[in-house]
Amino acid sequence: MKASFFLAAALLFSSVCIAQKPAADTWSNVPSAPDDRYTNPKGVLYAGPNGWYNFGEVRAEGSNTAGLKFAYKGGFNETTGMFVLVDTQKLQTFHMDFGTAEPAVGTYQVSKEANQASKKVEVSFSDVANKKIKNWSGADGSGVIIVSKVNGFLYFKCRNVVLQPSGMDNEGNFKQPIKIGIEGAVKL
Repeated sequence: MKASFFLAAALLFSSVCIAQKPAADTWSNVPSAPDDRYTNPKGVLYAGPNGWYNFGEVRAEGSNTAGLKFAYKGGFNETTGMFVLVDTQKLQTFHMDFGTAEPAVGTYQVSKEANQASKKVEVSFSDVANKKIKNWSGADGSGVIIVSKVNGFLYFKCRNVVLQPSGMDNEGNFKQPIKIGIEGAVKL
């Protein structure tokens, strides 16, 4: 009788522990990019970190309402010192400004102004669908962006950065803060 009680208790304990494991991060699901090592041995390897190559993914949702969601994979490039991840079909853009075209490796605090020396990055997200500009911007301390260098790529990653509504057309459901995450790589 005691043995079956202990066995039942052990099974219950193990099932609770297993159920509480955090979910796996499914962002790195990009298929490996092809490379030309065999057809052109002097060529560079095309695959970036986790398969990204001037490409990235954005996921965002409203902090108050789950009905406000944005998700896309799109082109990721550096333009005049800013890093822009854009999906032209959905008219949505994610911007990061580090104050330089080549930020140093490290963790950057989201801020209202970019400052390379203080490791601060300015972040914003815009949706211009339906001829209305809806914009969200990061405030001081609203999250972090991790920058690393891998195989000649700048690799960017963040999760759950809170952006505040700041556009002139942010009304109704768009007036709430959003939690945004990105991942992607830009070739240097």
